[in-house]
Amino acid sequence: MARSLAVLVTAAALACASPALAATPFTAGSGTGHDLAVGGDGVGHLVWIRADAGEDDVFYCRVPAGGSACDGESVGLEFGDAGAPVPNSFGSAQVFAPAADKVVVVASCTQCGAGGLPDRTYRWASTNNGVDFTGPVEIANGMMVDGQSGYLNSGDIALGVEATNFQAANSSVVTSAVFDMGGFGVSADPAVVPGPLSTQAVHVLNNNSGTVRYAVFNDPGLPPISEAELNVQANWDRLNALSGAEADNEETHLSSGGNGVLLSYLSRFSTSDVRVAYRRFDAVSGTFGSPVYVQGSSSVDLNGLDFPHHSQDAGNRIHFVWRTLHDGGRLRYIRSDDGGATFSAPANLALRETFQEPLVEAGTAGTGFAAWRTTGSEIRIVPIDPLPEPGSGGGPGGGGTSGDTSDPTVGGFAAGDRTLVPGGGTEFTFTTTEAGQALLTFHKRVKGLKVRQGGRRRCVPRTRARLRRLRRSAGSRAEYRRLVRRRRCKTWKKVGQIRREVLAGRNTIVWDGRVAGRRLSPGLYEVRLTVTDAAGNVSSAERLRFRVRRPRR
Repeated sequence: MARSLAVLVTAAALACASPALAATPFTAGSGTGHDLAVGGDGVGHLVWIRADAGEDDVFYCRVPAGGSACDGESVGLEFGDAGAPVPNSFGSAQVFAPAADKVVVVASCTQCGAGGLPDRTYRWASTNNGVDFTGPVEIANGMMVDGQSGYLNSGDIALGVEATNFQAANSSVVTSAVFDMGGFGVSADPAVVPGPLSTQAVHVLNNNSGTVRYAVFNDPGLPPISEAELNVQANWDRLNALSGAEADNEETHLSSGGNGVLLSYLSRFSTSDVRVAYRRFDAVSGTFGSPVYVQGSSSVDLNGLDFPHHSQDAGNRIHFVWRTLHDGGRLRYIRSDDGGATFSAPANLALRETFQEPLVEAGTAGTGFAAWRTTGSEIRIVPIDPLPEPGSGGGPGGGGTSGDTSDPTVGGFAAGDRTLVPGGGTEFTFTTTEAGQALLTFHKRVKGLKVRQGGRRRCVPRTRARLRRLRRSAGSRAEYRRLVRRRRCKTWKKVGQIRREVLAGRNTIVWDGRVAGRRLSPGLYEVRLTVTDAAGNVSSAERLRFRVRRPRR
């Protein structure tokens, strides 16, 4: 009978177990214009724009629920047709998960497509949860999608924004109009979402003076809303002001869900009083209500607070993140489980990074991811797994150790048996200088394919999608076979991970031979070990390899 995974500790040690720790962020790629969506199943979908081999492409990363790496279906999505001019994208990629197994990506490029005309918008769509995408399909021109776009699943209508411009698009026969919300000068942070009624949409923007204006679309005909109706400026009640508006508001963002339409923003009352606020939209009156201020009042939150973002999940929870500069940087997180009546104490999703334009999205169960861009243009992502501020004693999992900046040291990593059969387990032993949470990640040696990423060739796991793209580029079967031979390589593919609380000193983890509930198939594996202490400091990785052999008959 297989033994369950456990940490062998004494009864006294169990009584002193460490608090729950945050997950470890990872880098999905590099670039700009990132966006994040999470499906009802908790799977994350991350997109961004990056120059690759002299042209701009959209890159897509799919992360399993609670995962710590992009999976093998993550791909690059190319603009336009083969032989068209080299595309340049100056906007933001957008991704939506509007229904079960459906993923939609929208992005724009300039000087691309047939004839090299400027400012075209394309759509890629998947009906199998990101395994394969169709497209690109050109759906609009005349405007770069650059802001928070919306999506109407009924009719597959993308709601695009760029500064004060708006354009709805759903057709490969490009007839969409572009119109200006008008009369507001230079603007920033445009956003648009479907409204709480099936006949509404809401658009918001703020100018460089910190003034917010919003517009409300009301369908003049019978539902559903059409692309043509959305692109008539007269159907929008434009340039409305917030009631009792604060003097300096910026970083506007909209969400649409079970709590209706919510508007969040950053309000600067003074250099020492910066607040994260949200307002609720009234669908009947077409106005936003009074502000609710949600961030903490500690020195952590008052140090360089910026970039607030919120979302609603399918369970009607409200999630907020923002950036502070405290102690090298914090990505702060709160959540409401009661529609905004109360919020959890602020906690941390990640520490000591440069958090530019963070995003947070979650699925039906409230689990999901946060993503951001660093000042070095890395696109980073982490599961929602909040860690209380060290020494605070509050938030999920209890307190931490204030002032601890030393990484744990891990050594003596060994396995009781390095030759196993499917379902056969072993014991992993190691020492750590600090108590905390051990993370074991399992990687399998697989066939790889050399592709260009970040300006150089990298060996990535061979997938059907990557082979299909190579086949399309080859032109003939003989050339395709030659390219496969030339680009073949070996690499590691992550197959799963496990976490366990550990104590300072010698630890033993008993493993039953299963990862994510499944036996490992025959092959060569590498397991990588890190330990994270209560303050969020992470040890360097220790590695060892083992082999799973086919059972003898």
